[in-house]
Amino acid sequence: MKKSYITMLLGSVLALTTSCQKDVSLEPIFFRPTTFTSEAQLSGQLAGVYNVLSQDQLYGQGLWGYLVAGADESFRNGVTNGTILTELYNIGSNEANIGNFWRNLYIGAERASVLLDVVDIPKMDETARNNIKGQAMFLRAFYYYLLVTHFGDVPLKTQLTTDMGTNFNLPRTPAKDVYQFIIDEMTKAQPLVQTIQQTGTPTIVTRSAVQAMLVRVCMSMAGNPVNDGAKYRLAQEWAQKLITSNAHSLNATPLPQAPNTPAYARLFINNMQNNVNDPNITEGIWDAAFLSKSNQTGAFAATGFPVTQQLGALMGVTSPNASANAPVGFSSGTYRVHNRLFRLFAPGDQRRDWAIAPFIYRDNTTNRFDILRVNLTGGGGTGATALALTSPTGAISSIVIENPGQGYTSAPTVSFSAIAGTGAAATAVVEGGRVTAVNVTAAGSAYPTAYDRPVGKWRREYELNVPQVRLQNNTSCNFPIIRYADVLLMAAEADLRINGTPSAQAVEYYNQVRRRAFGQNPRTPSPTVDVATFSVQDIMDERSRELCFEGVRRADLLRWGMLQQAMQRIQADVAANAPSTFQTAASVAANNLVQNFPRHALLPIPATEIDRAPAITQNPGW
Repeated sequence: MKKSYITMLLGSVLALTTSCQKDVSLEPIFFRPTTFTSEAQLSGQLAGVYNVLSQDQLYGQGLWGYLVAGADESFRNGVTNGTILTELYNIGSNEANIGNFWRNLYIGAERASVLLDVVDIPKMDETARNNIKGQAMFLRAFYYYLLVTHFGDVPLKTQLTTDMGTNFNLPRTPAKDVYQFIIDEMTKAQPLVQTIQQTGTPTIVTRSAVQAMLVRVCMSMAGNPVNDGAKYRLAQEWAQKLITSNAHSLNATPLPQAPNTPAYARLFINNMQNNVNDPNITEGIWDAAFLSKSNQTGAFAATGFPVTQQLGALMGVTSPNASANAPVGFSSGTYRVHNRLFRLFAPGDQRRDWAIAPFIYRDNTTNRFDILRVNLTGGGGTGATALALTSPTGAISSIVIENPGQGYTSAPTVSFSAIAGTGAAATAVVEGGRVTAVNVTAAGSAYPTAYDRPVGKWRREYELNVPQVRLQNNTSCNFPIIRYADVLLMAAEADLRINGTPSAQAVEYYNQVRRRAFGQNPRTPSPTVDVATFSVQDIMDERSRELCFEGVRRADLLRWGMLQQAMQRIQADVAANAPSTFQTAASVAANNLVQNFPRHALLPIPATEIDRAPAITQNPGW
């Protein structure tokens, strides 16, 4: 099944949507057909099951933006205390995004149930039938995983809506039972689906996707609030199954078409390019796939693809390039980075300046403008780099050597490139041919801080759309639902949780992620990068550095029981380090959550669902 077929919003899906005021948003998107007798019909229904992934409330924006971004990595710039947004923890139970998120997940589960009800009818190859069946089973279980992790206890419904008569008043099923259903269904689906080598793409559910997601599901169930610690061992078993399959490894080299980018960036450039130059099955495991639609002429014009993805446009490098033929696509740069995350990266970690953009665009060209860069020129040597840190007033408070370089016979001249600020000066110190220090002699003022840096993980400059089809506010960027680095870190964490101290194997998994971060081969031991052991706090920090902005941080903090503490740290960090222009935007989510934390551990059950089905109770605090 091709990605374009999966992502297409089928006209029949819309045509058969019905309205029902009795049930729990479980409208029968497809009434059970009496003529459902062909493999093509099964494939069409499966496309409708996948289509839910591309909705705005899922990976079009919600599951990397407003549903999950209220944590300690990023904040939405420009908001005030009066702004009402899901990620600011100030919504009510009637908030439309929450209602649509709930509705879409149940729609996806219902579509899968319809398919599974008729999957054995057509005469077809049994391997192909099992592959369709396995994908549908997995996707239904995945939609329930999103429901249980965001809402807690939820109605667990596998019976077709058309078979329910008038009994739509379903009670909530305990979260532990929902989790067990998810694990059971995914386990049954795993041998039915193809390998990722057979599909050649991470945009279709494969055995790798099922195994990786089982690791994540088990880690969630092992943590808060279910706290079934036995699931750490099951998570470890599934992680080992995936790792020892040798189907995946971390990208160790850049994308050939972008040789000057770090190997870490390869997957994200692939996301933006719809895997055109690279099938992305080495590190990629499962992506939500997107293609853009345009009313203009061009390759994708009037094809019916859903226009929902805002990754790169809303969460992207700031650029005013709004016209369709601009060389770099528009981005509002709305999502900015918390100082806590920026300073979490060690010198030499290549992930920082890819995930957190050190530049912006200020005109309709490809010219980049440094946010704040230390220039070290002259002195006879090469390679020295340094990072300037600023105070809340924009004074340069200190300069950190990130690479001492080599071959310096005298101190290089120090200057600054920045989008704002004046008056700073510094001198370099050279010892043994290396730059060992840069000392601030004049702090200056009004220089940018970490809060001025936008998220840069997905960059529109790598889009392959021809100018005629580029949209201002939408992209065709795929979203990495889960990738191999995540599995390695979860395997390391599960081992630590089981044994109390990590095994040598777990340390190797952890070090593979670190080595790649510092530009080294992930599989080759490195005395300068490798650690001998790691703690739970190390895992928490490494997951944030590696997976930032990928929609997993809030869920991680919740399963660790650390969300409230993390947001208290954000309050303190913003108060101490943010300029006055960012104080409100960077702290409003933390302030609202800390003031009423138990309420915001889960989303509210949509008020309309409680009105329709009185057997559904509301979450605490709502």
